[in-house]
Amino acid sequence: MNLLCPRFPQRPALVLDGGAVLSYSQLQQAVQSFKLHWQARELVFLLLDNDLSSMVSYLSALAAGAVPLLLAAGLPEHALRSLLDRYQPECVWLAASRQAELPGFDAVLSQGGYGLWRRRQPMSPPPGPLHPDLALLLATSGSTGTPKLVRLSAQNLLSNADSIAQYLQLDEHDRAITTLPFNYSYGLSVIHSHLRVGACVVLTRLGLFDGAFWPLLRQQQVTRFQGVPFTYEMLLKLRLDRLDMGSVRSMTVAGGRLAPERVLQVHQSCQAKGIDFYVMYGQTEATARMAYLPPAQVGLKPDSIGRAIPGGQLGLIDEQGEAVSEAGKTGELIYQGPNVSLGYAESRADLQLGDTHQGVLRTGDLARFDAEGCFYIEGRLHRFLKIHGVRVSLAAVEQLLEQRGLAAAAWGVDDRLCISVQAPDAAGLPVLRDELAGLLNVNRSTLSLHALPALPRLDSGKIDYPRLSAAV
Repeated sequence: MNLLCPRFPQRPALVLDGGAVLSYSQLQQAVQSFKLHWQARELVFLLLDNDLSSMVSYLSALAAGAVPLLLAAGLPEHALRSLLDRYQPECVWLAASRQAELPGFDAVLSQGGYGLWRRRQPMSPPPGPLHPDLALLLATSGSTGTPKLVRLSAQNLLSNADSIAQYLQLDEHDRAITTLPFNYSYGLSVIHSHLRVGACVVLTRLGLFDGAFWPLLRQQQVTRFQGVPFTYEMLLKLRLDRLDMGSVRSMTVAGGRLAPERVLQVHQSCQAKGIDFYVMYGQTEATARMAYLPPAQVGLKPDSIGRAIPGGQLGLIDEQGEAVSEAGKTGELIYQGPNVSLGYAESRADLQLGDTHQGVLRTGDLARFDAEGCFYIEGRLHRFLKIHGVRVSLAAVEQLLEQRGLAAAAWGVDDRLCISVQAPDAAGLPVLRDELAGLLNVNRSTLSLHALPALPRLDSGKIDYPRLSAAV
């Protein structure tokens, strides 16, 4: 599979930290040269960062017909070991300094601070062949070594990239900048959609709060900016309305819910700058995107995810599995489209499986639609607790606190609701506990509130709930 647009060989494909530029022709040559190190239908682990070596290793693995699992360059050793034991890859690509973490593998190549290691002895018994449609593996959360992976095909990747490029109206004159991790489905979809149309990607490891990031964005005339809700919460604190966005002409948010009032704030700042702001919705299980709200509707429906992307369909089903046809009624959100993944994997044996989703994804999100066919997420189907018989939505609790200006995360088990609040101390928590107990109609003894200086987050900006529960 080749993700590189062949129509503009001399146009810039990548801009690297330091200012070096690679044309599409030069990037294609680098991919063709590197792909000789891979074998077709072998499983490879790629621990990646937003740099040239990572990009070439990934694109060349796809081109060679190998099946990569994308992981963060900084994946902890214990998480890497767990995945190695469970999936038994033939090759691993990671930072050269981590060689000691790969007993039983021999060094094949060293390049750009990374190394390629190949398994020393064949596995016994040999694993079964990877399914012929399997092209890529991603962790369900885009994160930290969870053994549950999403199996993606070439059709999934190409159809979703083309759909995103269509509704964002990307072309060869666009420039994106890497504001998200390479191994995160949202960040990866930005790379795919731009390379498919001949646009340019500015590859940088700089974060939004590095002093050099914004001058780089302006210097390189970036036209497309993307972020998760946490990104925009921070930009609003930095006074987005006063921030010089240079040549940026569209901004997108996905990867979770951005509060409607924040959506309006970002939309208004973008309008004043002549920038289009898109609200998007997706899951790794659908490669990346499933729905989007066009800029013209953001000011009117800031709490909506909009409609299905080109080539896809959205619908609802009730608890009996029947289609919901009445506007305003809630049901589980169902998506159909060519970007729906093949299914999940939890072991090497699962990589032999075919398409278990059959183009239909039950998202696990509760939603409704309005008279104009726009959809609204109401919460997660399984993010509910029963508190002495009272059904409590964890998402609703978090939104309630958000409306009070508090960054908080809700979690727990039945009859025990835990809430972690980002605060310097616990001074105000007893009063907040009483207030929440009344609002939720539960006994205050079932509520446990904790103050944390900062909520733990994944590289994608999402709250790290497992680490949160361990912290308290």
